[in-house]
Parts: sequence; C-alpha cells; structure tokens
Amino acid sequence: MTSISKARRRFPKSSDKPIALKQRAKKSLGQNFLVDTNIARKIVDELCILEGEQVVEIGPGKGALTRLIVRKGAKVVGVEKDFQLSESLRAEFCSTPSFELVNGDFLDYQFKTYDKLVKVVGNIPYNLTSKIVSKLVDSRSKLDFAVLMLQEEVADRLAAKWGTKSYGALSVRLQLTAGVKKLFQVPPTCFQPRPKVTSQVIKISFQNRDALADEERFVTFIKKAFGMRRKMLRHFISHYYGKLSLEKLPQNFHVMRIEAFPPEEIYHIFSVLESND
Repeated sequence: MTSISKARRRFPKSSDKPIALKQRAKKSLGQNFLVDTNIARKIVDELCILEGEQVVEIGPGKGALTRLIVRKGAKVVGVEKDFQLSESLRAEFCSTPSFELVNGDFLDYQFKTYDKLVKVVGNIPYNLTSKIVSKLVDSRSKLDFAVLMLQEEVADRLAAKWGTKSYGALSVRLQLTAGVKKLFQVPPTCFQPRPKVTSQVIKISFQNRDALADEERFVTFIKKAFGMRRKMLRHFISHYYGKLSLEKLPQNFHVMRIEAFPPEEIYHIFSVLESND
C-alpha cells in the first residue's frame, strides 16, 4: 500500500468539516474562509485529480479544499502566508506525507523545481487577484491549469471579449496565453465572514507556455495602451512612438481604440511598432 493511501486513511470521519479556529479572519490578508463543503467538493472535482499528481494550493486557510485534494491521492503543496493558520495546518497534516506546507507569500513561490505540469487551486484574496494571475502567467511553462475562486467582477474582466467595457490589459495578457472559462457562482453565504460580493469559480487552461518575444515590454505596452483606451489608437502611438510610427499600421487602425482589437492583433501591433523596419 502506498504512503498516499495510508495518509488518506488517517483522516477522521469529521474531516469534511472546516477546521474550527479561534482566530478571526484578517482583513489585511483579505481572508474570507470557505465553509460550504458542497462548493469545496465542486471546486476540487474541477481539478480532475489523478493519484500522484502535483497540486499547489494558494492560501489553504482552514483546509476546506486541502483535505479533499489529499484524499484524492494528490501531492499537495499549500502556500499559506498567515503564520497562525500555517501552524494549524501543520498540526492537522503532520502525519500526511503527501502534504507539504510553505509558510510564505504565494507571489514569492517558485515553480522551477517541478519536472511535470502542475495544477493550481485557490480561494484567492480579491485584492491580490491581478498580481496572482500575473504570477501564474509568468509561471505558465510549469502549469497545466488553475481553478480559482475570485470576485465575480474580476472574473468577468479575465474572461471579457474584446470590444467590451470589461476587456483590459489583464484580459489581453491572460487570453493570449490561456483559455478562460467561468464555471459557477458562489454566493456570500458560503463564506465566513461573508464578503459583500458574489464570487465566481473559473478555470484557466494554459495553452501557449512558450515565452513571448519581448514579453516584459509587451506587458508595459498594453498597460499604457489601455490607460488611454478612450482615445483613438493614433493618439497612443503618436505619444509613445512618435507620429512617424503611424505609417507602420493600416490607416483604419488609426481611428480605432485599443479595446477594439483581439489579443493576438494587439500583440501584432506591438511587434510592428517595436520593429526597426
């Protein structure tokens, strides 16, 4: 019998229930703990875990998702910034060889050591969504997909179609490298404390794992371009590249706004403007 199978047997019958901690949620860390076990199961089911697969969990918190993931036979690395929660998780999973705890900030976590694609899951702090998604895009060469629960409004931005108000720089960067699918809503009643907004679970499936040419400069480009999204593209080009650069693009592009272009076209515009031709 494998060590993972033994670890699964060690859980008490009541392990489906969230850990009862005296510690209150910390606003500074954006903590809203998932307390609905049915929602937890639905999230974990979306990971389609095979025994022995590697899963990295962002902010395990009280372990609502962690227990279910370990039970499915996955190797889990939980990255938890809160020291008190880390100590509680360490105590609960101390005899579980398939679980590793990292007490630290996920934004500092390194995926370089993995030789196989990793799955990522997490109920992420709403105030850190953009930074966490950018971190995942930066690490995509090591990632299979991510299942994340976040604020519904932000989920709409990540999955937004070009030409819509929600479409922005983060939408472009993410959709250029991955497919984004909204899975299901999660009401505030499923959390403790209850957030003031509805949450959404999404799946980010990474498709283009290769680094883009001048990717760092492209990120700066789209941020600046969408910073002038209300103006015609020609104003942005003239401001940052000079009026002569307008000649590199078709005339009809000049009277369009950046939000009117799909991600691939925006990257093409960037490449043309950055070229020395």
